[in-house]
Amino acid sequence: MTDLNKDFKIVLLVVAGFILSGFLIFVGLNVNYKPIELKSEIPNQISIEKAEATKVQARVYGYVQNSVENNLNGKFIRVSVFNNENVETKYLKIENLEKDERKLFKALFNVKEVKSYSVDIVDSEN
Repeated sequence: MTDLNKDFKIVLLVVAGFILSGFLIFVGLNVNYKPIELKSEIPNQISIEKAEATKVQARVYGYVQNSVENNLNGKFIRVSVFNNENVETKYLKIENLEKDERKLFKALFNVKEVKSYSVDIVDSEN
């Protein structure tokens, strides 16, 4: 019986160590992100959940929702990040979005010193 208790304690310590290390890694990777400012108005069919940056990276997460009046399939979400000038732009194609369906999108950037961002819906990548 004591061997079983000892084995159980070892397994419990390993599991606790795994959970603790996962938590510390998550905190270590996310603690340096600070919110960035929206530079212009966003379209009605887009909502932004998170827009933040570190000194060398930026990320923008949000949702796009299709509507009966304005079908977005085939269009693009244009996400631009800025420091003192337009640094980088990404185009995310909207596909397979049913009527009134809401879908998560994310744009990740490897850009230094991002201060703000903008989000638009456009017809093409130009």
